[in-house]
Amino acid sequence: MFYKKQTISQLTSIDSNVSGRAKKLVNKDIEKLKLNEIAYLIRESIETGVCIPIANKKLKEQDIEISMLHRNLNSENQRELVRELILLEDCYWDRNAKAFKELKDILGTQINYLHIPSHLKERFMNYQTKNLVWDEKSIEHFHLYMNDSRMGVFTGYEMIITLKRAILNGNSVLYKCNGKNVTIQTIEEFEKLIVDNLNCNDELKNLLEKEIEIKD
Repeated sequence: MFYKKQTISQLTSIDSNVSGRAKKLVNKDIEKLKLNEIAYLIRESIETGVCIPIANKKLKEQDIEISMLHRNLNSENQRELVRELILLEDCYWDRNAKAFKELKDILGTQINYLHIPSHLKERFMNYQTKNLVWDEKSIEHFHLYMNDSRMGVFTGYEMIITLKRAILNGNSVLYKCNGKNVTIQTIEEFEKLIVDNLNCNDELKNLLEKEIEIKD
């Protein structure tokens, strides 16, 4: 089980404009979060990068019963959560390739019994995650965003924050800059090779500091 008193809001920065329900859930002990509550956060695109490994862990601790033959409350909640995970855009799985493989293993053949269009199940099961890459083009895009509108700046922030979250979730980033070809697997490498070379402002540094590894 997850450590007691660990909440999503302790693991990442939370948008102050989220709804009252969302605020309650991101401040709820992770071990007490219900499957349908995690499904709600994912559906509302609230800290999805944190919710994915939490969802996997909770599903892994249960017998998977997602066919329509099962009519109890927990099977209904399982179906709701699994549907939201399968419907995620590919970019979320590129950032969470480890969780993607894990989820497919958790579901196994049970996914065939999930009541959603067949093409969605096939798309999920056949998807091949793409490597996360940081290269000269990434740096160029980052600086363009940072010189754009406030919304553009937030997009630039998101580029870096999602990379840190990916690494915290056990994924790697291919670094291809300055003649180097390195696989970044630790936060120390991430900070040395990427963050330290971007001249990040204090706001971004503060946001990065709030991205914490999930403990179990």
